[in-house]
Order: sequence, then structure tokens, then C-alpha cells
Amino acid sequence: MLIIAHHNISDPETFWNAAKEVTSSLPPGFKLHAVYPSQDQKTGTCIWEAASVEEVQKFLDDNVGKISRNLCYEVNTAAAFGLPSIQTAEALN
Repeated sequence: MLIIAHHNISDPETFWNAAKEVTSSLPPGFKLHAVYPSQDQKTGTCIWEAASVEEVQKFLDDNVGKISRNLCYEVNTAAAFGLPSIQTAEALN
């Protein structure tokens, strides 16, 4: 499933450095499709692919939760446009 993660960031420099580090080696079943930081880098929106919203929420909260509030939700793919092609969860492992 495709999942949006929206970040409200309290420490942009630390957040984006941590994001680069943790996304270089993602857990099995996770794929990061896109990252969209704001100009001031205090907010960001990412498109993830994973088996559940809860997995992405936990991963982000565990890794950057001290420096950002993370809101994750499943994309309504029937109503969306411009989405990346997605794989089944089995193909991501």
C-alpha cells in the first residue's frame, strides 16, 4: 500500500541528516518513493510503500520522533493521480 508521511520538524538539520541515514538501509518490505521537503526544511512529505500505515508510523516515530511529529495515512489510490507504480508486499522483501 502507498502511505503518505507528513513531518512537522523541530530541528531540520538533525532531521534531514537522520532521514538520510535511516533511509539508506530500510527494513524489508519498505520502499521510499519520494521526499518533498519545504524550502525552510521545517516540514516534509514523503511517499512510502509498506504493508501497513502502522509499520511506517512506528518506523518514523522510532527514528525521528524526537525531532518531528509524523502523521501517516494510507493513500486513497482510487481517487489519486500521479502515483508511483507499486509492488506487492512480497516483492518488496
